[in-house]
Amino acid sequence: MSELQFWWLLLLPLFFGLGWVAARIDMRQVVRASSRLPRIYLTGLNHLLHDELDQAIEAFLSAARENPATLELQLALAVLFRRRGEFDRAIRIHQELLAREDLPEDRRGEILAELALDYHKAGFFDRAEELYAALQQTARKHWALAQLLEIYQVEKDWRKCIDVVERLVRDDSPAWRVRLIHYHCELAALALTAERWEEAARHIEQARALDRHAVRPILLEGERHFLQGRFEVAFEEWLTLERIAIEHLPLAADRLMAVAERCAWQAKLLHRMHQWLHRHPQLDLVDHYVEFESRHGDVARALRLLQWMLRQQPSLIVLDEYLLLVARQVEPAWVADVEHVREVVHGYVQRLARYRCAQCGFKARRHLWRCPACGQWETFGPARVIEIDAIAGH
Repeated sequence: MSELQFWWLLLLPLFFGLGWVAARIDMRQVVRASSRLPRIYLTGLNHLLHDELDQAIEAFLSAARENPATLELQLALAVLFRRRGEFDRAIRIHQELLAREDLPEDRRGEILAELALDYHKAGFFDRAEELYAALQQTARKHWALAQLLEIYQVEKDWRKCIDVVERLVRDDSPAWRVRLIHYHCELAALALTAERWEEAARHIEQARALDRHAVRPILLEGERHFLQGRFEVAFEEWLTLERIAIEHLPLAADRLMAVAERCAWQAKLLHRMHQWLHRHPQLDLVDHYVEFESRHGDVARALRLLQWMLRQQPSLIVLDEYLLLVARQVEPAWVADVEHVREVVHGYVQRLARYRCAQCGFKARRHLWRCPACGQWETFGPARVIEIDAIAGH
């Protein structure tokens, strides 16, 4: 063992020496490469450093014509412009590069893809679609299809979205399944608005076939029965959320209340709501419950439930509803004071209670199935949140 350690000690200086020689060789190569750079390249850099972007682009384009080695620089510069929102400059660079007769064929597809992205990000969807269609005949087929999917989502062309996903997806991953469910749900919602009942039923069934426990198809199936006057069937359909996804019941609360009032099932629904709030205290169900209990039930029972919830899960949302009921119960001399406190709390709730995207943090006043900021599906929770930091900031 000691002999092995001795030989390692002898070899260490040799390794250091080899590393020093390699570094010197690399440095000489860098110096030689820099000395061969065309003068116009340095001129372009000077313009760029002085924020003279137009002159810099002209210089770099001239350098690209004289020396193909600057191609990478042009591509990097174009990407920079696109990220800064200067799409016209990015488009101009890529078009100039594509016009070069000496451009290698393997790089042409790469630059064509970059130009398609320029058009896409600039909002010229028709031009981007043409280029993405051309790229489907290349090795970038799946990338081009994925980009097309993003355009069709923005345009809300859900049929094309389904077609692209079916061509694009090679596995049964949950992420793609979620997208397909919502594409069918979007088409079902449009069909319901136009009273095309069979079309709506077909898309709902296709969505449910992908996931029997998906929440949105259940909500839409109940809506279909409700709009066609089958109130009892609609009521029972929405109540399946109690078993499958109780946290999403607030999304059906308005419709459940409407059916209960049509069918004189107020007591039945109030009993169920009382159970839900005890089993799973949902903040977004509280205001529905208080409203319904105030109209058809016992205000004192609602007060007791809210007092229990405030002990279990203190929340401004619950406190807001509690003060609303207290103002109706206190002596007249205290009403003004209670209403003033409630006004302050209610103001905070109105300003700060938001649905929040778990992916990018975007906040919305109402529940959304797709985030308008990051474009992801099912990233909003079923309940609003009030962030403590936001209160401190106010």
